[in-house]
Amino acid sequence: MGDEPLGALIRRLRLDADLTLERLSEASGISDRALSDIERGAARGPQHRTVVAIAAALGVGEIERAAMFRAARDGRRRTAPPARLPLPPAVADFVGRDAELARTTAALASPGDLRPPLTVITGPPGYGKTSLAVRAAASLRDRFPEQLFLRLGGCSPEPLPAEAVAFRIIRALTGRAGSDPHQVRQVLADRRVLLVLDDTASEAQVRKVFPSRGPAAVLVTSRRSLAGLDGAQRVPVDRLPRADALRLLAGAIPTEQRVRADLSELARLCDDVPLALRIAANRVASHPALTVAGLAARLNADDRRMAALTAGDVSMAAAIRPSVTQLSPGAQLLFRRLAAAAGPVFNSDLAACLLSAPLRRAEELLDELVDSSLVQPAAGDRYGLADLLRSYARAELPQEPARTHPAVPAPAGERSLTTAHERPRPQSPAVATAEPSPALSAS
Repeated sequence: MGDEPLGALIRRLRLDADLTLERLSEASGISDRALSDIERGAARGPQHRTVVAIAAALGVGEIERAAMFRAARDGRRRTAPPARLPLPPAVADFVGRDAELARTTAALASPGDLRPPLTVITGPPGYGKTSLAVRAAASLRDRFPEQLFLRLGGCSPEPLPAEAVAFRIIRALTGRAGSDPHQVRQVLADRRVLLVLDDTASEAQVRKVFPSRGPAAVLVTSRRSLAGLDGAQRVPVDRLPRADALRLLAGAIPTEQRVRADLSELARLCDDVPLALRIAANRVASHPALTVAGLAARLNADDRRMAALTAGDVSMAAAIRPSVTQLSPGAQLLFRRLAAAAGPVFNSDLAACLLSAPLRRAEELLDELVDSSLVQPAAGDRYGLADLLRSYARAELPQEPARTHPAVPAPAGERSLTTAHERPRPQSPAVATAEPSPALSAS
């Protein structure tokens, strides 16, 4: 009996007890669909409490109970995490992010009082949201032995519909077809699954598959704030600290092609943005005749920076473009004019002046830019525009004839906001200190 698979064993014991699946479901409190999955072998290693409930409902003796527990353990050992939606490979040169990684893993590992944990990683394009999510998920493999990674297409013209997200999860975990939210919650109810929903476009994609109870957890990455998700722990990602940016560059660029002073200049021109740093490092490393100083000279010309931040089929402009093209026409116009006329820190009065629009309209468009992580909010009605995003807008967006630009006087009492070009970086919205923070330019 010890070699008998759990499904066959339960079916035999059920028939011996003259019970239908429906009767066994009523007696055990386990759904007839879940019981059917076990008997068919679709679920070979159910949770211990599930086996206890079935054994009690069947009224079996100690020998049969022991055989059921043994078969369930064997089934769990033989059931590998689904390979159809695996985590992507971790980046080899991951550096820093200790605080963000600790916050993410702690939030996911802390069971909620009323529902499973939900953590949302947000930030501008190229700041390393996916790399952080993959790193966090891999570190939690013992807690969540089943991990599913889904790209939801937030940066594509057609994001994955919420029903398709549910369908893929059900298919990956059960082999069955289905997209009903109740099915998703039933499948996840007793499984230690971590759902990693990458490049999420909307709250609906998450709500459709969020489990209502049980040991599962959900980790989301998005360029959008997804402010409509209740109860989420939010982990914003920023630019890398300069020391970590230098470590990333030094780890990828051969010694003979770099000196430390040049590395620091290259990191500054990449705005300490992880994707830009990797592109720059790969460009230098793949061309032995190119030095860090040589690439920095190209990046120093603002009109050439986007073109220079390209390595093979990877480019900084391609990473930024989807966020901009998804903006409304009004927000695109404001983004372009801010890049052309504003300093690294500005306020809503300046935005209204640039648009020749009422303040309320300017604030609505700023909210759209903030929600898309293209503008960073700071304290006191202040906003920041990162250098690489400014370079993109100047290089990639259609330029207006000079006569269409409104005059832009500095608002009273805020002249320093429009003449802040001497500031190397805008201040982090999270830290109101005198020192510039790495928040608004990259991460």
